[in-house]
Amino acid sequence: MANRDQIELAKETLNVFADRGEDFGDARHVLHFMDGGNFEALGASLRELGYAVKPTVNADGIIAERHEAIGEEWRTTTLAALCDLCDSYGVEYDGWEAAMMRQPPAPEPSKPIGFFPKIFGKKK
Repeated sequence: MANRDQIELAKETLNVFADRGEDFGDARHVLHFMDGGNFEALGASLRELGYAVKPTVNADGIIAERHEAIGEEWRTTTLAALCDLCDSYGVEYDGWEAAMMRQPPAPEPSKPIGFFPKIFGKKK
């Protein structure tokens, strides 16, 4: 897949965020995944852009991360620039992920019964 194809694919992911009521004005933790090519030079360029850069678990790629406000403008500017940057270093841009800010509330944890019922077999 060509790097710039990722720009179009991002529409689908952004739609998931919109469907969940996300505010695209909020900055959130975003990870970008890149494989193959000249990682050292690409990593230096990404650091100049304010990204923290680390190798993937198998050291066959890099992960660039920072807090960003995602959305349509981000997709057509920042994401497009990252794809072009990857092209210039012969690296495949392998996608991105971002934190959901407005996750549904976690279910209430069940309350422990306590020691008394364990002894007498009754609930308080």
